[in-house]
Amino acid sequence: QLKLEDYKDRLKKGEALNQDQLEAVEKYDEVVHNLEFAKELQKTFSGLSQDLLKAQKKAQRRESLLKLEAEKKKLRTILKVQYVLQNFTQEHVQKDFKGGVNGAIYLPSKELDYLIRFAKLTCPERNENL
Repeated sequence: QLKLEDYKDRLKKGEALNQDQLEAVEKYDEVVHNLEFAKELQKTFSGLSQDLLKAQKKAQRRESLLKLEAEKKKLRTILKVQYVLQNFTQEHVQKDFKGGVNGAIYLPSKELDYLIRFAKLTCPERNENL
C-alpha cells in the first residue's frame, strides 16, 4: 500500500511512471478495499476462534462436572450398600431376618450366612475411636 501511495504522489507531482506503475495506481482503490476486507475478515476469524475456544472450555467444564456427579453417585450407592450389609452383622438384625419379624422378610439361615460373610469381606471394620 505504501508503494502505491508513493506512485500516486509521484504521479500528482507530474513525474512519469512506467506502464506497470500506472496500472498499479489505477488499482489503488481496489487494493485498499481488498486490504480493508482482509482486515475485517481477520477480525471475524479471530472472533470466531475466541468463541470456539470459549465453547470448548465450557464443554470441558460441563463434562468434568458430569463425571464428578457420576462418581459421587457411584460412591453414594457403594456407601448405601455397605451400610445395609453392615447391618447384617448385628445380632438383632439377624434375629429379625431369621424370624421374618419387625418388617424384615424371612431369610433362610444359609442365605443369611452368605450375606453376613459377604458383608465381612466387603465392609471394612470401623474404628469407633477415630
